[in-house]
Amino acid sequence: MFSKLFFSVFRTFVGYFSKRQFFEPGGYLEIWRIAWPLIILSASNTIMMITNRVFLAWDSKDEVAASMPASQMFFTLMAFFLITTSFTATIVAQHHGSDNRTGCIRATWNGFYFGAIVAAILAYLLPLGGAWILTHNGHHPQIAAYEAEYFIALSPCAGLICMETPFLSFFTGRGKTRIVAAIKIIGCLISIPLNYVFVFGKFGLPPLGILGAGFASSIASLCSLGISASCFLLVDQKEYETRKHKSLHMEYLRKLLCFGTPAGFQTFLRNAAFACVIIMIGRLGTEPLAATSIALSINMIGNMPMIGLMDATSIITGQYIGKRRLLVADRIAGRSIRILFVWMLSISVIYLFFPQLLIRIFDSQNQGTTNMDNTLVTEYIVSILRLAVIFNLLDATRFITMGSLRGAGDTFVPLLIGLGTSWLIQIPGTVYLVYFAHASVGTVWLFITFYIATDAFFMLWRRKSGAWKHISVIDLPPATDENPSGAEQRQKPA
Repeated sequence: MFSKLFFSVFRTFVGYFSKRQFFEPGGYLEIWRIAWPLIILSASNTIMMITNRVFLAWDSKDEVAASMPASQMFFTLMAFFLITTSFTATIVAQHHGSDNRTGCIRATWNGFYFGAIVAAILAYLLPLGGAWILTHNGHHPQIAAYEAEYFIALSPCAGLICMETPFLSFFTGRGKTRIVAAIKIIGCLISIPLNYVFVFGKFGLPPLGILGAGFASSIASLCSLGISASCFLLVDQKEYETRKHKSLHMEYLRKLLCFGTPAGFQTFLRNAAFACVIIMIGRLGTEPLAATSIALSINMIGNMPMIGLMDATSIITGQYIGKRRLLVADRIAGRSIRILFVWMLSISVIYLFFPQLLIRIFDSQNQGTTNMDNTLVTEYIVSILRLAVIFNLLDATRFITMGSLRGAGDTFVPLLIGLGTSWLIQIPGTVYLVYFAHASVGTVWLFITFYIATDAFFMLWRRKSGAWKHISVIDLPPATDENPSGAEQRQKPA
């Protein structure tokens, strides 16, 4: 009995890495071709954020402790607008799959108009709202002051990124991801030296610390917007007349709002819940907060390929739906998850056996005004990284699954799932552990791992239900799952 089970599992495992899995439509090679520039893009953003926090850690442990709550609050308050705007990529992908070039251009311009309206709103409301929340979050007064400074300096990034995203979506939605990676790498190369100059005060400038880190990010975002807009406008006009079809079309805005806002709300609610969790962890003391900030900064390395692969999964799924090849679209998520698992398991070796190599990057001789216990901070970081071995695999599963559903336009039910798991499980459980059980930071992170597992389970359930196959984002002909050779019908492993 055991031998039959073993050989069955072994055959399935081998089947996942057969030649067909690499070379057929929607195979590993096609996914990787779209994904690797997006992974570089994600990696450049990660390197930029890690460098930012390393400089802050060198400047003061207080500043690096403040950077995580402030940046988490920043992303939370802009997440709804950003993710809604980024749904432009799905609309472009499906138009590209159906060979509608004018639709790709109109979707981009109308996404930009939405992003510009959002930028005007965020320019006024974001600094006021975020700074007020952070100065009343119950953290140590010096930490709270740093959080507010950093948030205000970061605020211009929100509108700039929302305006840039549709231009990038024009390329990512068509699978032209290399140019997007190049644009973001240039932004990273601008940001890193600016961070160094502003944080430490070089070339005659005064040292601005955490305030300078925020300013550097905002300037880099402005440069990135200019480059992406130029690339969009300067594409070959014989192929895509991007300087035409600029009129406002309510139909495209309706699609963006109808399908993008549930995805935006889902991300907003999920990140708002996590921002609350970070604030509550700060109530456990400055050491747990600093450890969480550093551990999550380190874990950005572990998560580097995740967002890129999620976006690639969404794009390729949308393209094959546009081609009405749903059987191919159905297989992409499983393959993306397996690619991501290989990376996650590799990085886990460092987390388990060599965590000090990563922790040393954030060493600081400046203890700040809160006089943290460095030994205790290190112990907490090691505990969180060990749990990261588990929750990274769960995160990989749920994010790739969300990308697959988003590429199909299935955004409303994932919104309900995110609302339920974040606000009915994660928040009440953390409140109990922090305020009533007075648990350790390790226990809180163990509970967060349970929450991620629950969220991943429901996302998989939604995808397995197949409801996404019946959602219509753009007008398309009936689906044809069979390819000419019928090879898709014969394939078993997904």
